[in-house]
Amino acid sequence: MIFLFKRTTICTTVLTRQILIILGTALPLVGHATSQESAQQIEQLRLEVNALKALVQQYSQAGVKPDTSGQAAPVPGTDTGQPASKSLKLTTRSGAEFQLYGFIRGDSSYQFKGGNGIFNRIHKVDLNGQEVHKDRFYNTVTTTRFGLDFKTPLEGQQIGGKLEVDFRGGANNDTLRLRHVYLTYNNWLFGQTTSSFLATDLQPDMLDFGSPLGIGTFRTPLVRYNNSFTAGPEYFISLEKGRDENRLPALTGKLKYDFENGSVSTRAMVQQLRIADANNKKEVSWGAAIGASYQASPKLKLMADYSHVKGDDRFLLYTNSAYLLDNTKTQVYLNEFDSFTTGLSYQLTPKIKATLGYGAMFANDNNGFAQYDLVSDQNQNKSLQQGWLYMMYNPVTPVTFGLEYIYGERKTFNNQKGIDNRLEAMVRYNF
Repeated sequence: MIFLFKRTTICTTVLTRQILIILGTALPLVGHATSQESAQQIEQLRLEVNALKALVQQYSQAGVKPDTSGQAAPVPGTDTGQPASKSLKLTTRSGAEFQLYGFIRGDSSYQFKGGNGIFNRIHKVDLNGQEVHKDRFYNTVTTTRFGLDFKTPLEGQQIGGKLEVDFRGGANNDTLRLRHVYLTYNNWLFGQTTSSFLATDLQPDMLDFGSPLGIGTFRTPLVRYNNSFTAGPEYFISLEKGRDENRLPALTGKLKYDFENGSVSTRAMVQQLRIADANNKKEVSWGAAIGASYQASPKLKLMADYSHVKGDDRFLLYTNSAYLLDNTKTQVYLNEFDSFTTGLSYQLTPKIKATLGYGAMFANDNNGFAQYDLVSDQNQNKSLQQGWLYMMYNPVTPVTFGLEYIYGERKTFNNQKGIDNRLEAMVRYNF
């Protein structure tokens, strides 16, 4: 299999025409060549013709049809509004099409106050009087990402898939990590990808690789079916792996409707929570969510998303523990919370875009979970709030520079408080 790493696609017919044009230009010169300068020009044209002939022969022998479809699909997980770059594609003789994508990225962060690490840890920032992670500088390139999409028509069926990795694996976030790995067969998907309970397309742009407070990025093994109703809305139904101790998969669903200037999404999740430490006691965990985006003008985009969840700490980011157990390990207290994110993006110039965002999590403070947390001093969070301002600059299509300021507050059930205060910078090259 031959991968073509040329930005400009050259096909055999185009090359042949170029050869004819050059030959047509060369012949008159041969007839009127009367000087050493003309002879040199003729010799140069002969070299170019020979080079073009060799290139035509190379494509013919390789059995590969160069792709001419143009622009690549947007890189998953990158900022919306990022100018598209030409893709690196290969189409084999059998019709299978492969597309390589990704980016090389470097991140830096100066943390005035916050958590232990370069990216978002709003739920674990230092509480007042315990501030040890402050005035620190962080730097990393582990967010660099590589991906490969493929698709092929086979006996009238559509088969495709994706393999995407970054370097945020392991205990130290410095080894290869599988993000998306799946196969698709018509309307079915088998493998690991983002949960159907989430809507990452509705989150405001954020430079921080940890993603905003109030949304989720949970990627998990699943089986998913999606299709569209006659009226237009698209639906997704999935069986997904939840917590490791669960015996049954989580059932999730999404209904998404795209209209001219935006989209609306509603989602639901239900699972049986099996608690091994409480003699395999079983509880019902569930969640519901709704969100929307709206392109108010060619330059202004608005988005918001809301979720309510009980008894889970995996699908959404920066939440409390799914449950607490009393000392006897017989009583289970489920956490329940509301999560919210909103933001707006404005295209200041063709090369500069700004995003202002806000995210929050508010836990139920009148249930058994909150009361037991006060008794046992678990330091679970009653509320989290976070705002950010992000400026993105694209001097040329594949290159992005970003600068972001983040400020957040954490408040526990016993009213202890912590501050998240950071300045971050990024440079990224998309390919």
